[in-house]
Amino acid sequence: MTRRSKVLEETNPEESKLIKDLRNDEKLREDPDLRMAMISQATMFMDDFANNMYLTSIEMHSKVPYFSIDAWRDFLNYPIVRKYIKAFKDEKINMAAEQGLAEGDKGALGIKKAMDSTMTINNSNIVLIRLPEKRDFD
Repeated sequence: MTRRSKVLEETNPEESKLIKDLRNDEKLREDPDLRMAMISQATMFMDDFANNMYLTSIEMHSKVPYFSIDAWRDFLNYPIVRKYIKAFKDEKINMAAEQGLAEGDKGALGIKKAMDSTMTINNSNIVLIRLPEKRDFD
């Protein structure tokens, strides 16, 4: 079985993108226990995602005490999870700014500009060229 087919076999089409990304994360594949814990936390987190995405690790521990506060903090700070949550928060802020603009709220313009500037993709490349030392040929 190829690696690609194994990955496809392990994912469920009804799973969220967050859980799929955690299942396929190379770093988590190196630690099966952590991987299983993260996937379990993600499953519980996604049960009420609309509310959970705004909760701290302390609040998540109060809501789902099965995992420690530290485990929830590690989960919420894991790069894949942070990126997933940030995308939804940004979407919500952007929609609120657009609604504010439609209603004539001048403060929404600043929010919209800030959101648009953070969503701009930077495709610039930096090229470093090392020049040899200048030699005197005399």
